[in-house]
Amino acid sequence: MIRWFKDVGSDHLALVGGKGANLGECATAGFPVPPGFIIDTSAYTTATESIQTELIAAVDKQDIEQAQQLVRSVTIPADLRVEVEQAYAALGDGARVAVRSSATAEDLAEASFAGQQDSYLGITGVDALWDAVRRCWASLWNERAVSYRRKHGVPSEGLALAVVVQTMISSDVSGVLFTRNPMADNTDMMISAAYGLGESVVAALVTPDTFTVTREPVTVASRTIGSKETRIDMADGAATITTPVPPEDQALPCLDEQAIQQLVALGQLVEEHYDAPQDIEWAFADGELYLLQARPITTVADEASVEGHSPARSRVERTLRDDLMEHYPAPYPLDLVAVHALQESIQDSMRMIGLNAPSAHEIIVGDDDGVIRIHAQAPRPDAAVVSRLPRTFVKGMRHDPTRWPAEEKEVQEDLARLARRAAACGDASDTEVVVLLEQILAQAAQLMSDRFLYYLAPMTVLRSKAKALIRLARQSDHVSTEDLYEDLDYVTANVLAGIRGLTATAQESGLADVFTETPPEQIEDALQSAPDSARFLAEVDAFLQRHGARTACMYVPFSHTSWRETPQSLYELIAVSLRGQQASGSAVAGSAVATVEKHLPRLLRGSWRTTVEKLRASHVGREGTLYAIEEVLVLARTAMRELARRLVDRGVLETADDIRYLYFHEVTDALRDGVPRGEVVERRRRQRGTAEAVWWDRGESTSDVDAITGVPGSPGQVVGTARIIRTPADFGRLQPGDILVCPFTDPTWTPLFDVASAVV
Repeated sequence: MIRWFKDVGSDHLALVGGKGANLGECATAGFPVPPGFIIDTSAYTTATESIQTELIAAVDKQDIEQAQQLVRSVTIPADLRVEVEQAYAALGDGARVAVRSSATAEDLAEASFAGQQDSYLGITGVDALWDAVRRCWASLWNERAVSYRRKHGVPSEGLALAVVVQTMISSDVSGVLFTRNPMADNTDMMISAAYGLGESVVAALVTPDTFTVTREPVTVASRTIGSKETRIDMADGAATITTPVPPEDQALPCLDEQAIQQLVALGQLVEEHYDAPQDIEWAFADGELYLLQARPITTVADEASVEGHSPARSRVERTLRDDLMEHYPAPYPLDLVAVHALQESIQDSMRMIGLNAPSAHEIIVGDDDGVIRIHAQAPRPDAAVVSRLPRTFVKGMRHDPTRWPAEEKEVQEDLARLARRAAACGDASDTEVVVLLEQILAQAAQLMSDRFLYYLAPMTVLRSKAKALIRLARQSDHVSTEDLYEDLDYVTANVLAGIRGLTATAQESGLADVFTETPPEQIEDALQSAPDSARFLAEVDAFLQRHGARTACMYVPFSHTSWRETPQSLYELIAVSLRGQQASGSAVAGSAVATVEKHLPRLLRGSWRTTVEKLRASHVGREGTLYAIEEVLVLARTAMRELARRLVDRGVLETADDIRYLYFHEVTDALRDGVPRGEVVERRRRQRGTAEAVWWDRGESTSDVDAITGVPGSPGQVVGTARIIRTPADFGRLQPGDILVCPFTDPTWTPLFDVASAVV
């Protein structure tokens, strides 16, 4: 029941599990694997034989805790105990080991069970060893593993689990090596590294150094020095210990050129041995390189699924997941390049305030079928959060939000330069267009970062302060912070006023029937031929010139277009507005400010006025930066359309729209090799329904009834028809007085609020 690494390989999968088989395969191939052994699946079967009936009954009842407790309490047969303890003694007196589960379907490219069982580090002594072994066995029945098997039709009967016991290396530096970069060109390697044990990298507990390395010749193409604020090491009297990394070491790369050369050489050997790209965990100790684990690079299925049970998520992770779902609604594969760029700027902002935020590439992941999943991970504070948080907020709070008009001019100058290049990209080379596109996305990401640091973050503080002062004045029942924006000159308010104006002109010009009686796709042509439409069309042109970059689902830019690019979407909103009651808006901000000020103590009135001034200015900047991002992404679409045109001309794609089914690195590959991608496009087109269902799956419902739960847009009560509007394509279904029920909104939805009686 004990198998040493040197005695097993890939043909022993059913006996030692995926992790054990891979370690054995690596050890027998001569790779530098730390010594260890595997407690094979027959040991689990023997030890749990007497509890199988109770165990399966507990699982059938979905009593996961009872199932795990049965396994954790199992009696170890005497012969198994002797065999395991002798093997442990052979590793050395009081050897410190890692104890990891090894599932029989784990780490295979066909079935990514990896990560659904448990691992325990720094285990010493036979009592601690047996406790860890039992817990590994019990992890076969944890909630996620049971849910995964249920979803994929794996029966509970006859399951078994192996356990790997491996000597721990006291690492100086460790991390992960992808022999094919999963984020970009798959011919490069990517290394993530940090000080101490690899757990800090694997579990995203620190921001590691990242190196992208070309193969021939072996050259570091790019390096990003992570902050590496803390390190995890083995410690006496405890499994591991976490300590701060000195600032001078944080600023240095933790790998030198020689170490990178060694890693690349090892990665190539392992990849050649398995004939597949590998995800390798490694460590350096006293100058020696060790291979800790190797597995094929796969996309691990997210806990959310189209059907079946999904385990409960932490409240923070659910909130993060919902936020990502709403910001990037159901992206296509091509959208992922923009999603990653924009979200990474937010992740960077989190790191600036001392949180260990994983990269955007880790939390939003696409697979080969074009199905994109969210792996929400709650960012964790590190030792530096206390010192960083004040500095970051002070930097944001010191920014003068009234400077946005001046800053906007600078942004517009940058946009004008990019726009000139985008307009001329038809004459540029493939490489020049790709570089331009990357620069445009970088500009959008920078705007996103500035928006967070200089407007959104300060607004959070200012809004809280304003609410506190309103409460102190005992005016909470009469004044809200939203009242303070009513008479402001900002983008969304101006857009809404513009649509109301267009609606009024359509009515005055006798064009209402064109909007209400004509199919949406024919409205534009009908307007061109309608009598008395000249004034209305001139106003539309002026409106689009000023506000035409507004885009539904703006952060997924390659599957949606702006009003300027597709006026039909604007006409559909006008049609909705014509059916509704037009609101005029009231300038109540001045009276609200005066009301609160009158009821405040005299000493706080100056603070109230300053707070309101900054809050209003920040709101204008917040809206302005958002629209600037939309303007930038219009240019990104211009460049991407040029690439799509070229791929159609070269026979790579059948239509320009097909490009959205390719990931961006596949677009650049296709530009180089000219190989048709029709099969890939068609496969992903067939999977699009699945992709959307997976994206919008929020996990297991907590309701026992057939109901939709949601959050009200504002307080109050109303009775009406609940109208579910999932996308802008459904806008035309909304009727006056309906309760608008939707999975998300963005600024393009604002005109619907004039028509709806409530929003959920």
